[in-house]
Amino acid sequence: MVSLAAVLAVSSAIGLAGCNNNPDDTDDGKGNSSKYTTIQFWGSGDADELNVFGEIVNEFNRTIGAEKKIRVEYSGNHEDPANNALQLSGNNPPDVIYVPDRYLKSWASAGYLENLTNMDGSAKYEGLEEFTAPGKVWEQGIQRYRFDIATATSTPDSVLWALPKDIGPTVLYYNREYMEEMGIIHISLDPTDPEFIEKGYPEKGYFLHTDGNWYFNNRVPMSWDETTSLAMRMQKEVDACQYGYFTEWWFNYGWSIGGDCVEYVPEGTDSDGNPMGYYEFTLDDTTVNWIVKDDSTEGVKVNGNTYSAGEIISYTDKQVLTSAQKAECNQLPSMKDAFLEFVALTAPETEKVGTTSKGVDVYGKNVSMGQESIGTQSARDRFSAGSFGMFVGGRWEVTHLRKKIGTAGSWMKDNESWDVAPLPVYKEYDEEGNITVHGVQAGHSGSMGLAIARGSKKKEAAWELVKYIAGEPGQTSQAKAGFCIPNQIDVAKSDVFLQPDQAPLNAQVFVDAAQYETPGDWWYLKDALWIDDWANCLNNEVREPNSKNHKTVDELFALYGTSTQEALYKYTYSSKNPSAKPQT
Repeated sequence: MVSLAAVLAVSSAIGLAGCNNNPDDTDDGKGNSSKYTTIQFWGSGDADELNVFGEIVNEFNRTIGAEKKIRVEYSGNHEDPANNALQLSGNNPPDVIYVPDRYLKSWASAGYLENLTNMDGSAKYEGLEEFTAPGKVWEQGIQRYRFDIATATSTPDSVLWALPKDIGPTVLYYNREYMEEMGIIHISLDPTDPEFIEKGYPEKGYFLHTDGNWYFNNRVPMSWDETTSLAMRMQKEVDACQYGYFTEWWFNYGWSIGGDCVEYVPEGTDSDGNPMGYYEFTLDDTTVNWIVKDDSTEGVKVNGNTYSAGEIISYTDKQVLTSAQKAECNQLPSMKDAFLEFVALTAPETEKVGTTSKGVDVYGKNVSMGQESIGTQSARDRFSAGSFGMFVGGRWEVTHLRKKIGTAGSWMKDNESWDVAPLPVYKEYDEEGNITVHGVQAGHSGSMGLAIARGSKKKEAAWELVKYIAGEPGQTSQAKAGFCIPNQIDVAKSDVFLQPDQAPLNAQVFVDAAQYETPGDWWYLKDALWIDDWANCLNNEVREPNSKNHKTVDELFALYGTSTQEALYKYTYSSKNPSAKPQT
């Protein structure tokens, strides 16, 4: 971790560097003075990011800024969202500011941010189309910055409030040296690769082949069971390995089978035409999910929605599936069963975690450490030291691991000792190892947005900076540094980002994940008040087997299910909350 003092020192130096490129007034030698528009840009990050953005700002000032008479003053020590929100609410806010995706909705609702599109969806600023046009920017990147304040929903037609500075998908980091020590053969082959087909490899991430050897394929996601089995084997066969697997997020488990912690239930419109609907707490949903079979040609049509092969039926639509429609689908676990799979990772094998939707008791797997018990040492540090065999982390881990691995205190000898793979996916197999039922690839990604303050008096100049950083010049500079994935799809797919001569060698997995990974539950609504109680219990008591107040999953829902639902009703105008009807 970089100390606050170090961050302040670096950011101060960068801020000064950004200020010296252009004076407020320049003289053309004939006594004519030309004014520059000075805008304030607030950012944050570790030393690597601060250096990169110092250079981006300097380059902007030398080029676009000089051409358009704009000077940017950059300050990179603004880590505190509460303080940033306070400054945005004042009379002299920064012109351009980072907005974490989790705060986008609250800041937009409070009137802190300038809208980049109008209510009818049209662009408010020239050049916005290059970011909203299909195929330019990751859809999952830009969609998280859209929000309809009136309905508390985010759709492709909602107002756009920021552009993504970056996107940071989560993937599975793993120790290759462990696998060598365990005699596992490492391969990196897509199922369509001729070698994959010729050698008859199954679509498994970790498997025993007919040739008698164990394999790990980093181009194919492991199933839940494969992940657990490999983690257990690591703990047993590698002396340094304390835990074979670490993750603090349930998202890829739930989302892989079509579940979630909340679902929006539409109620149509009232007599005045106002949309109505509410959010339902569904982390404990015991109803099974359904995915259209891969060989389905007609798909499934329900409630006016069409689902093609490989698509999961939505929460509201699955409630009314007919027997004939279910025959076109494969059955997937319920959200509660997926959640139990996640919670069981940290529990001892003799400890009951909870009861499935079918009334079966679930016991622990003991392959992961709890989020709280990990303490101040990060997962990536434990990974580089050898005590974790695999862990789920974002792209931001890469720059740290590149520096750490191979140095004193690192278990791994060099940057070819580790790599990345897709997150686990729900799968079922037949006796020959063929997939019979599967979920979808899923996971969460982080992102930081670039927003213009509503109170800025220099919005057009601020837009030039936002457009520059979110565009190819700014994205290329970030990609070279390696700490995030560019929002520009073409840049992300180029060697500028993939960097084939550096670890991780399987960087393509980040690009793949950027296409389907979505924001975490902290983004769903304008604040996290509906999350706090049950999430604190989950992290401090349910997933911590040594806690004095340890609880099962069933006890978690008994304690907080009703109160969470009552909190959710307050976010929207619905039959459950008629007092929230919009004023006309």
